[in-house]
Amino acid sequence: MNWINAFEILCYVITALLLWDIIRKKSWKELRLFLPAALAGFILELLAVRVTGIYHYSPDFYISIGFAPYQFPFFGGLMWGGLTVCALRIVRNLGFGKLMTAFVTGWLIVSMDILLDVAAVRLSGGFWVWEGREITLDVTHHMFMSVIWVNFLGYLFETPAIAFLTLKSWDKGNRSIFQKLLSTIGIGLAGVAIVGAASLIALWLNSVTDEWFSCIAFLLLWGFILVRLIMQIVRKRDELTFKAPKDWIVLIFWAAMYGYSLAALFSLGILQAVLWYGILAVVLAAGTMLLGAIRKKETA
Repeated sequence: MNWINAFEILCYVITALLLWDIIRKKSWKELRLFLPAALAGFILELLAVRVTGIYHYSPDFYISIGFAPYQFPFFGGLMWGGLTVCALRIVRNLGFGKLMTAFVTGWLIVSMDILLDVAAVRLSGGFWVWEGREITLDVTHHMFMSVIWVNFLGYLFETPAIAFLTLKSWDKGNRSIFQKLLSTIGIGLAGVAIVGAASLIALWLNSVTDEWFSCIAFLLLWGFILVRLIMQIVRKRDELTFKAPKDWIVLIFWAAMYGYSLAALFSLGILQAVLWYGILAVVLAAGTMLLGAIRKKETA
């Protein structure tokens, strides 16, 4: 079995575990987050490979949707939903308002993606291929180790948009199942519209700035969210604990994603070749797992 199919199977397994946990707990609000995030993931990826022409996916996945060369692996859309739910479960313990909760949710996902994507473009011929881009370990304003910056920036558009709209919808009073279904679909489509518009603007600004825009915008936004996250943990430290019962599904989910990414990067020799990146990878993995183990203290 190659790296591509191993990851595909892993993602189906952990997504199934998460959905089982959601159904077992009857956490229907989380299902209303999973579904629009997955819907947006499917639509955005299928549109991106068709419209932008800047990348295409490997034909080696077991299950893909769409027609070659514009196909997209089926598990990918499901993972957008799963990652969003598992990231939001972590962030909701930290006491942010809705907007920052949404942004930190996106931050957790893109931080993992900084590791996964660097490995993914190299494994088994590449999960996907950037058209006209060579594979190097260089970090420039064009690419981060062969991954374009707008790819990372997109996660800080998509996930926060879906998470924020969903959190707002949770505040609404009793509604029928039909109304909730319409809201769920609407949030997914709104996420597509927001991300589509933001991505087109980013790509246009890239074209007039020699791709400096996405690089600078991502680094500034990623750094800002990191600072806010650290400040919030310090400010709320007396309200948080490691002693409360753990959310094992969240820990398994993130351990699987980071475990695969670190194993792949080590196998490729990237962690050994680029020391600062190896340190960053370990810090992000350990930090996410620690955040996953933190819970709010129960009030008397």
